[in-house]
Amino acid sequence: MALALDEPWREWAAARRPAQLLHVDTAAAGRSSSAVLAAVARHMDDEATRGAYVAEADASGVLDAGRAAVAELFSMPHDGVAFVESATAALTALLAVWPFVDGDVVAVAPSEWGPNLTAFEHRGLHLRQLMVDGNGRIDVDALERSLAGDRPGIVHVTHMASHRALEQPLSDIMAVCSRFDVPVWVDAAQALGHVDTASGADVVYSTGRKWMTGPRGVGVLGVAEHHWDRLRMLRRPMADGLPPIRNLESHEANVAGRVGLAAALRKHLELGPHAVHRRLREVGRTTRECLADVPGWVLVDPADATGAITAIRPTDGQDVMTARRRLLEQHGVLTTAAAVARAPLEMTEPLLRISPHVDLTEEMLAGLAAALAAVR
Repeated sequence: MALALDEPWREWAAARRPAQLLHVDTAAAGRSSSAVLAAVARHMDDEATRGAYVAEADASGVLDAGRAAVAELFSMPHDGVAFVESATAALTALLAVWPFVDGDVVAVAPSEWGPNLTAFEHRGLHLRQLMVDGNGRIDVDALERSLAGDRPGIVHVTHMASHRALEQPLSDIMAVCSRFDVPVWVDAAQALGHVDTASGADVVYSTGRKWMTGPRGVGVLGVAEHHWDRLRMLRRPMADGLPPIRNLESHEANVAGRVGLAAALRKHLELGPHAVHRRLREVGRTTRECLADVPGWVLVDPADATGAITAIRPTDGQDVMTARRRLLEQHGVLTTAAAVARAPLEMTEPLLRISPHVDLTEEMLAGLAAALAAVR
């Protein structure tokens, strides 16, 4: 399949400083645009010349527009959105304020992000694995039978897996869980900017550094309105008059990073989220088709899987961590070595993860395939 770099993807690439290597690691951290970098720098300059809190007050409109963009992308009320430092910080904050009771269960798929499992257990929650089909997608019929018999405290869904091309059927999961009044939390760290995240879930949270290509150290959290009064929130006097979810925002925050993420969100909406999603599906499918016959490696997922993440496993006894290092040091190719800890309920061996963005070209793919063949 041909992969043309037409507009607006050529413009997307031109809006960024030229990469010094073959960057196919968006699922770790995307490449921020020059406009995002400039927005961060301007705010930091304002902090230094006019005072940090003055600069933050002057940026309130920009920050509010950023929250509004997240609300649109998450299908959440504007007042239900807060800036956080990361997806991990969002989950930590939620676990601290959600009204769990002793013995509560969180139901997850085997592909659940490993650190989330640790956080649930640390909170004292019991884990229940959901049944999945042969591709790892939650079996919605089995979910319905399970909820009819024994409802968990929440169903937690990692919308897009971190380690491979796996998207959970979120709208179908939502339809079933809403019938049984079971809250659904969504980890959208690999979904925001990648696939449609407007699910109507009870909770959605994400980092901003991946497919949205915002700065590191900034994330977002959305909570549906009917849960606001149930949260065991620590009310801060300095936050009087603000929506309750804003109490989850740190006041010792990287405000410049939030301003940068707001700029990235604005550009994403201008491009059109659905156009970006379509392009990333094309990028992923073309990548998997190109790498299907690379010697020494085999695809984990079919070529027509969802999204732009491609996972491959070695077939000639290669050590994935060493292969990742050699790709970077010898060939200038940036990838991720995905350890089993990323999804310990599903993974049995490390995988090499490849995650290009919308600016992928056929020349880049040819270089990637040649480099992979060289490190077999």
